[in-house]
Amino acid sequence: MTTNFEIIEKTVDDIRVIKVCGELDALVAPKLKERIAKQIELDINKFVIDFGDLVHINSLAMGILRGKLRVVRDLGGDIKLVGLNDHIRTIFEMIGLDELFDIYGTEEEAIASFR
Repeated sequence: MTTNFEIIEKTVDDIRVIKVCGELDALVAPKLKERIAKQIELDINKFVIDFGDLVHINSLAMGILRGKLRVVRDLGGDIKLVGLNDHIRTIFEMIGLDELFDIYGTEEEAIASFR
């Protein structure tokens, strides 16, 4: 089974911006986990994850995000989310992740929140 999935990364000052495109399911969620873990090893602890082009997310991926949020906050950083469509925002609200993560409308707003 192939999955429509892509990760695009860039750095803005000391913030790692990760754009997740396509479907974030059990097959590819570990790739996102690995990308974040590698950045943490490089002493990056500020992340903006852009879900503007995300069409699906499953519970494994949400669990990975929650676990990485805990690790990053323990290091004095944070993970901010942007671009959640109505469907994905509803899922986050239903399971309470909107209470854990700061969610912004744009990448610029999320980056500014670190200042």
